[in-house]
Amino acid sequence: MADLGSPLTSAERGWSALRLCLLLTVLIGGAWIYWRLPLGLMAISALLMAAIAYSLLLIASHEMLHGSCLGLGIWEQSLACILSWPMAWPYLTYGRLHRLHHRWNGIDPRDPERTTPLPEEVECAGLLRRLWQRHQLPLRLLLLGGLGLIVDTAIKGWRLRSLDRALRRARWLDFAGVSVAHAFLLLTAVTHGVLLRYLLFWLLLERVIGLIVQFRGLVEHHGLWLPASYIPRSNYLLIQLTSTRNVTSTAWFNALMGGLPNHSAHHAFPWIPSTRLPLATCRIDAVLQRHGVAPLIHVESYGVNLCWLWRSTHHSLGPPLQAR
Repeated sequence: MADLGSPLTSAERGWSALRLCLLLTVLIGGAWIYWRLPLGLMAISALLMAAIAYSLLLIASHEMLHGSCLGLGIWEQSLACILSWPMAWPYLTYGRLHRLHHRWNGIDPRDPERTTPLPEEVECAGLLRRLWQRHQLPLRLLLLGGLGLIVDTAIKGWRLRSLDRALRRARWLDFAGVSVAHAFLLLTAVTHGVLLRYLLFWLLLERVIGLIVQFRGLVEHHGLWLPASYIPRSNYLLIQLTSTRNVTSTAWFNALMGGLPNHSAHHAFPWIPSTRLPLATCRIDAVLQRHGVAPLIHVESYGVNLCWLWRSTHHSLGPPLQAR
């Protein structure tokens, strides 16, 4: 994989910049139409398109976190904050927690992005917690949404602050950035007498973004997370490869999703840019086959995984897979 970790080429930076510009155009255009037209079907439809574009921009901020989107260092991180804070997303806090996720996935139950309950958690669960364990899909997508992600990130940032000194600074910067952004936007809305429309604007954005990002998180790991004490695996790389799920996708959809459909390769080699992850997945599958190891877990589409998540009891360890 060494050659796939080389610095971004000019062409790759150009494609990433083009993708971000197109998504920003849809976001700004949709928001502009929403505010220009009378409140109705056309305005709401434009806002929904803007929300989808905003979701994909926030997914792109995951690439920026790893420095694999534009390769611009601090400027890339600044762009991610500018994109995240208006949506009240604590990007810097998430970034510190995400580093712990990569370190602890399949290893340490404190993993901040773990969604799969452990067997002992299932056995000891009361009625409400058992309902949560069994019905995470509708509860996460339809109830918690984006607000649930924001609150969950804030709580885990507080709980894990002693393990990462940089978390304290990240939390305060996020709080300041989100506060300034929303104070300005709210003041503008109140000044122009459109407070209710402003609240509807953010409500629809939060619902759509939350649905997409929550679903993405469940697809990538749910039902696969078990520490090595339950399923012995020989090394860190194998743990990452077997505790993540991949989704078969076209090249353009993989690009829009920031390479996340090839999630096993991303977890094993997080420095590889998203455009190279499909090739990395093929190489990993070939190596596993050569050594007689079970292939990576693949699902045919996000729709297939949605059906499984809907039917399952959510603490089952039998996810859908497609062996290549």
